[in-house]
Amino acid sequence: MIAEINFGVKILTTNLSFFNPYEVNFAITYKCNSCCKTCSIWKIKPNNELSLKEIEKFAEKNKFINWMRLTGGEPFLRKDYVDIVKVLNENLPYLYFLSTPTNSLLGDLVVKKVKEVLKFFKKGYTISVSLDGPKDVHDNIRGIKGNWNKAIDVYKKLKKLESEYKNFKVYFGYTISPYNVGMFEKTIEEVKKEIPSIIKKDFHVNLFQISDVYYGNQNMKVDKDFFEKAKEEVDIALESRKKSLDKIDIVESKYLRNAKKYLETKQCPIDCNIFNLSCYIDPMGDVYPCTMFNFKLGNLREVDFDLKKILTSEKARKSKEIIKKKKCPHCWTPCESHQMILSNWLKA
Repeated sequence: MIAEINFGVKILTTNLSFFNPYEVNFAITYKCNSCCKTCSIWKIKPNNELSLKEIEKFAEKNKFINWMRLTGGEPFLRKDYVDIVKVLNENLPYLYFLSTPTNSLLGDLVVKKVKEVLKFFKKGYTISVSLDGPKDVHDNIRGIKGNWNKAIDVYKKLKKLESEYKNFKVYFGYTISPYNVGMFEKTIEEVKKEIPSIIKKDFHVNLFQISDVYYGNQNMKVDKDFFEKAKEEVDIALESRKKSLDKIDIVESKYLRNAKKYLETKQCPIDCNIFNLSCYIDPMGDVYPCTMFNFKLGNLREVDFDLKKILTSEKARKSKEIIKKKKCPHCWTPCESHQMILSNWLKA
């Protein structure tokens, strides 16, 4: 209850001060066993990534965090994934929510690690299983034959855990890109053959993004018709959430409504104040305003893991001014937009 109240207060007051963030996007590894067409992280040879001991020190020094997204690469390639969650759980008293995506290629190992986490983690915990099209399309985008079958299998097994653990949710993560635009309904039809109970709301739909600091896909070319076709896909996803009173559906609806604006204007649909809300930390401890803005603010190892020192530095102030003047890369990705929606409810 204390964590929930603290999280609520942060959302309401986060625009009133310079330093009041509540969310961290943390890539715990760049190791990846996919070969995605929309992302080049898998081409990186990871080196000098933060150790478990260093992550523990980070948690000890930054107790203000309410929300952690543990991403990658493929997060479950970290053999100490469960231990990472454990040190965050033990050292972040206001931690309210934790989420992790997976490409599901590790199969039952993902399920095993999630089960281990659920034995001790009692706060909100969500896993998104990446699924980007019908079987052939998904495997083509991901560059791994058989990936679709593994995604279905992992989702089925994780779904069973929802009835055992009320704090746990699993979704499919569907990213609209030039490689699958127009395929959303066909994807659902194909998944229904394996999981008859599946509905549109079981898919968290988002837009692919160009990022040199995170995805390394800045050379990717996009046809003009993509944006119009993507708007049609967004409408299909939005339809299923229009009348829902579920809090996740409401946030998703606001994300999708604004996604249409983004596709029309190529501009962030809300005046971006992401720096007041969250930041991105890469596996080596480098800190950036977000996953899209390649403006390095500092490194955790250089400040004894005190994130506040980096986020209140002169470089941080400079980056905030750039964002305020709308000279940063414009984006609309759930990694940043969800917290922007929560803290700018009326604008969203």
